[in-house]
Amino acid sequence: MTAGVSNRAADAFDNTAKADYRAKHLDALREAAPELWEDDDRQRLRGAWLELMGATGWRTLELLVGAGALTERNFVGVDFDASRIAAYRARYPHARWLAGDVLDLVNSNELEDVSVLHYDGYEAAGSPRMAHVAEQLTTVLRRAVETFGAAAVVWNADLDACRLQGAQPATVLRAHARSLAALLTGVAGERRSFTHERLLPPGAETLVTDTRFVGAAGSFDVYRGKSTGHRMACVRVVIR
Repeated sequence: MTAGVSNRAADAFDNTAKADYRAKHLDALREAAPELWEDDDRQRLRGAWLELMGATGWRTLELLVGAGALTERNFVGVDFDASRIAAYRARYPHARWLAGDVLDLVNSNELEDVSVLHYDGYEAAGSPRMAHVAEQLTTVLRRAVETFGAAAVVWNADLDACRLQGAQPATVLRAHARSLAALLTGVAGERRSFTHERLLPPGAETLVTDTRFVGAAGSFDVYRGKSTGHRMACVRVVIR
């Protein structure tokens, strides 16, 4: 293990930092996505919320339902682990639950009315797999734009995983911004152009060179899931 780098598999994400991260989602959507709310006060979301569950995705469900932003029925939870999904279904029987890879489920009936996609897979920022992921997820996001006039995507990635391979966070954050810009442009098409400079202004990536840095780097919210854990890079974007 590289000195000063935590073991990502052992990091905990059910903590205050993660709770703050989730709470910011609603604030961002209320500010930037009026099309996705049923009322002028922006209390109830239109459409469904799609979540990659993991061990703590239930926190998002309870946050959204507790805030009155949606009912359980408008929450779609996906996880590879069928036993985990079965446990969630028993605990929250009115939500929609799918076991499997979300990339294989984009055309399922349960995802037809998704308006918000929370891709919280903890994949390494700048990962080459993003091209494949993006190709599949554009199906969900395009459908949301056509149905609701807008779509929201919240993408969370592991910023410091690259250090285990000897790469620099600043370099991978710029690569991550490029990949996300390609995804967003693929959804919006000619109606709206996304560039990596828009997500991450020139030079903003240098902020994360300091491994102690947390905070805003362009459109990215950089936070640490645990005091000794990897930093995560989250971006919240509305597509019209």
